[in-house]
Amino acid sequence: METPPRPPACTNQGHQKPLDSKDDNTEKHCPVTVNPWHMKKAFKVMNELRSQNLLCDVTIVAEDMEISAHRVVLAACSPYFHAMFTGEMSESRAKRVRIKEVDGWTLRMLIDYVYTAEIQVTEENVQVLLPAAGLLQLQDVKKTCCEFLESQLHPVNCLGIRAFADMHACTDLLNKANTYAGKWNKSQLNLIQEESGNLDFYMIL
Repeated sequence: METPPRPPACTNQGHQKPLDSKDDNTEKHCPVTVNPWHMKKAFKVMNELRSQNLLCDVTIVAEDMEISAHRVVLAACSPYFHAMFTGEMSESRAKRVRIKEVDGWTLRMLIDYVYTAEIQVTEENVQVLLPAAGLLQLQDVKKTCCEFLESQLHPVNCLGIRAFADMHACTDLLNKANTYAGKWNKSQLNLIQEESGNLDFYMIL
């Protein structure tokens, strides 16, 4: 039986040299294997460790909620925590870190998201979730909240959503709300909102 030919060695661009060549000035071409499940499995294990309070090195406190976590995970996913834990702030060494700007349940949702990449945006939580995501600089969550609010645009709430978007620097949502509100004249919107019996954006979503 004939021996099958050996596959060609990985080579440098424009040169038929093996990878162990000492010439490192040219770009090396060789297939790279990427495991799409690697990061997902790693974060799954890290979340399991967190749930068992194993290898956790910080407790995040908001109101009466205490959340055990790993600094490196929080810092990797949130620029807010990255700045906190890698800078000269006292929190970089503290075992307990209190965050006053976010309520406990919202903070737990966001830290859960950091580990799982899963979050549920609802009519009940979007008004607190969006600014909290903005504080922690979790831009994907903030974008999801904005997309949810865009899907909820209605003559009854478009002005409120527009004001909310402006307050939290949600440029795309602000433009969408402006465009939506522009389909109606001011008197029509006022009449619709008066007939709704509730002008509070936070209650009519």
